[in-house]
Amino acid sequence: MTGKRNLWKVAAALEAWFSSFALIRVCGLETTGIFSLVFFFFCFQIFLLGAGREREDLLTRDGHRLVLSLSAAKRRKASAALGLFFALLCPACERETLTEGLTSPLFQAVSLLFCAAGFFFLFFRGLRLLFFYLEKRTKRILGLRNPSLQDQKLPRQMKLLIPLILLCCWLPWFLYQFPGVMTPDSLSQYSQAMGLSPGSDHHPFAHTLLIRLLLSLGTALFHNVYAAIACYTAFQMLLMAAILCYCLCILYRYGAGKKLCFLFLLFYACVPYNGNFAVTMWKDVLFSGFLLLFGLFVYQLLHLYSSGERLKRKPGLLIPLLLSGLLVCLFRSNGLYLFLLTLPFLVLGLRREWKLLLPGLLLTAALALCIKGPVYDALGVAKPAFSESLSIPAQQIARVVYEGRELTQEQIDLLDRTVDYDSIAAYYQPELSDPVKALIQYGDPEYLDAHKGEYLKLWLRLGLRYPADYWNAFVDQTHGYWYPGNPGLTVNESISPNDLGLSGQSVLAGTPAWKIAEILNKLYTIFPLYGLLYSIGFFTWAAVFWCANCALNGRKRNCLLFVPFFALILTLCLATPVAADLRYGYPLILSMPLLLCAGLEVPIK
Repeated sequence: MTGKRNLWKVAAALEAWFSSFALIRVCGLETTGIFSLVFFFFCFQIFLLGAGREREDLLTRDGHRLVLSLSAAKRRKASAALGLFFALLCPACERETLTEGLTSPLFQAVSLLFCAAGFFFLFFRGLRLLFFYLEKRTKRILGLRNPSLQDQKLPRQMKLLIPLILLCCWLPWFLYQFPGVMTPDSLSQYSQAMGLSPGSDHHPFAHTLLIRLLLSLGTALFHNVYAAIACYTAFQMLLMAAILCYCLCILYRYGAGKKLCFLFLLFYACVPYNGNFAVTMWKDVLFSGFLLLFGLFVYQLLHLYSSGERLKRKPGLLIPLLLSGLLVCLFRSNGLYLFLLTLPFLVLGLRREWKLLLPGLLLTAALALCIKGPVYDALGVAKPAFSESLSIPAQQIARVVYEGRELTQEQIDLLDRTVDYDSIAAYYQPELSDPVKALIQYGDPEYLDAHKGEYLKLWLRLGLRYPADYWNAFVDQTHGYWYPGNPGLTVNESISPNDLGLSGQSVLAGTPAWKIAEILNKLYTIFPLYGLLYSIGFFTWAAVFWCANCALNGRKRNCLLFVPFFALILTLCLATPVAADLRYGYPLILSMPLLLCAGLEVPIK
């Protein structure tokens, strides 16, 4: 037995060395510094602790053979799979940092390989400990008194108090940003809503119609443009507060303890971007709320299904599920694709209810397609430009030109037919596709629409010839959604400069208010762990982890709840215009309390 323990120590020491190598490289530290030793001993002790936990999982058979228990074997496999997945993402995004100072391709390859091994050991051991901890303490974390109870209800006073708390915490942002935050996107929708420009579905026209309705109501009541804008802002604040209150009620009903719900309330009320987004005229805010609603109805449907009850006895659940799904389809461009990707998983995972679910979901999708197609056409609503869906392909081709790669004269002429070829390199920005898409719009987008096949062949040929450039362009354009790191744009302030005559009318004006807002919005750059709340990639990793924990806890059907959010990240990686804007990942961030509770659930006995 002593020899086996010594073998574990040697293995832990090797794993710790690779992990310290990866940490030193990714942190950009010198190997001669003291942190090299600190990292090694820290990793060594953690890995020994993990080995100790593994020994606790061993069972003796016949006094000779040692085998892992079933739950420990599952944790080990899940930790290895997730560890490998996370470990591969690290060198994919941090390649330049991990190979900094190395000019030899061989040395670069060895450095990346060693770092990938080190990251794998870090994640593998860390995840094993985390899974072990959650298995032992899940009920305590959830605060469950009785896991079979599903009728816990918040007192009526709390249902009224929660929205009031949220609104009170968001009120300073409303007064500071009065009448609301309006970016160029918001101003474009405002212009359409006021009839100053033709309607377009470039920004969801359903949202533009909502803006028009509330602006008209505000103008009729107050005869003031800023009061009208404030009416929209107030409506959005009230709606978001109601949705978040409903979320907390549902989570408490299905087992989340009071302490956990209080932490969720603290997150929604006090993290600055939640207050900022609540007063921002963006489609992303309401879309995030509607996707959370859709997830909450799916969550209730999963519990109904697991209890053996039939959906036909609870028709009040199916209708809001379909209605929230329709709103998801209409309130952001990728909402329809997200809904369509989720549809087959719901029908297959809840196959006992397919006779009700399938027709309802198909009807919702058909209605969304009808509204976005014939209905909008009849209203004269312009469709989004084709180039808006070309963020990734356009960036990849631009990257090839930017890197100075060799193109044939025929390929150059084809590009020059649509854009100014000589301007591509100057306009290319690795984390923003708008400049390249603007070149297309200023060039000849009609020719692109008429010759899509030729440009598809060009994209494929250049990709086969310069795969590294395509990969680097993809990573630079999407890394913020699948790798923890700094967000791009977090929040905006006031009303952006415009030719509509609008300007900010802050009620909390002055240097003190500006300084407090600036400090609150920058705290995430100072404090560790808190900063993770601003990382979309961290929330993506958390969703992957909680989904895996569902399977380990014997609640595999709960994985269905994660499908729309994984579809969200997938669609962003296929067509995002910006590498890491917080608003694009906000649906996942807003819904993380729901996903966390779903990931912690254990089977009802």
